[in-house]
Parts: sequence; C-alpha cells; structure tokens
Amino acid sequence: MIFEGIDQIRAIAWDFDGVLNRAGVAGKDGLYRWQHRMAEEFGVETAGLARQVFGTDRRAMLTGKEDILDRIEHWVRDYKFEGDADDILELWFDAETDLDDDLQRVVSQMDAAGLTQVIATNNEARRARYIMNEAGMQDVVDGVFASGEMGVMKPDAAFFIQIEEALGLDPAEILLIDDLERNTDAADKRGWLTWHYQPGGAMALVQAIMPLLLRAEGA
Repeated sequence: MIFEGIDQIRAIAWDFDGVLNRAGVAGKDGLYRWQHRMAEEFGVETAGLARQVFGTDRRAMLTGKEDILDRIEHWVRDYKFEGDADDILELWFDAETDLDDDLQRVVSQMDAAGLTQVIATNNEARRARYIMNEAGMQDVVDGVFASGEMGVMKPDAAFFIQIEEALGLDPAEILLIDDLERNTDAADKRGWLTWHYQPGGAMALVQAIMPLLLRAEGA
C-alpha cells in the first residue's frame, strides 16, 4: 500500500508505547512488564498498585491534573512497602522501555530525508521526561508531545491541533503512526495521513512510506 498524499508529508508523529517502544502494553496475561519486575524484585502483589494508579480517573493523571508519584505514594503508605515511590517509578519506567531497533533505523532514514519527527503519546509528564532524557529519544526525534504536558490526550481533536500549531504545518503535511485505531481515526478526521501500526509491522510500514525513504536516499 502506497499512501495517497505521501509526497506532501513534512513531519511524522510517532506513537511511543506499542510503536517505537515494544513495551508499554499489556502482555497476553493482562499484566505489564513492570508488574512482573516488581513481583520478581520486591516480592509484592501489583494488582492493588495498578488499581491505585490507573483505576480511578486515569485521564486526570494522563493530562497532568494529578501526579503519578502521588498515587504511588498513597499505595506505598497503604501497603507499607519498605521502599519508596521513587524506587517503584524507576523500576516501572525501566521495565516499560524496550525500543524497537527496526523502527529506530526507519526514524534515522526519515531524518536523512529532512522530515521533522516527534513523539505523540498519551503519557504523564514524568514518563515523557524519562522517554526523552533517560531512554535517549532526545537524540532520535525533534521533540515529544505528551498528554501530561499538553493537558489533553488522544483521540481528542485538541491534541492534534496543538501539534499542528506547534509545528506550523497543515494537517495534510503530518503523518501519524499509532497502534490504536481510535487515534488514527481521530487524526484522519483532522486531515492527517495515518498508519495503523501492527506489532512487528516495520516491514509493512517501510513499504507504505517508500516514497519518503527514496527522498532520504536522494537527499
């Protein structure tokens, strides 16, 4: 599949969890990698912590109205955990970071084509800073648009509008690569070009965006 309008693209907005990052999504058992790591390293149950962090008004945390560390600290007190919230957060962020090498190469090729590339993610502000600074994405992309810093999350139209305005581009000049259809559908309505990414789908993506890769070779 070759996109109609691909030649107009001047920027790519990459989703993080489930696309650039192979972690950040639940496994077949319904648990995240951080839950397995906590059980292994601290010997604690994680269902209560997951409920504490995500079970109530998840949107408030993901749009910056509440701090994830406050939610973890509440669990630490109730559970009488011997460590502290920072220990949990450090383990959490590390366990949920597993960058996709194939897509890292695609990003490098797109950079050679002169395209602006950003991360567009539903993540709270602390993890957004981790992604850029600790996971090393500041050396890979031009910036990160995270819901926790923007005050709005995908698939709300305001999320995409903020990116358009920040980049100074028309919707048709931006390509969103995301693993959730509700997000690609919302971006489609804004007039963005979109690609619904499937796990392990680097080759299919490469074939779809071949005109951009050829642009890189000719640069």
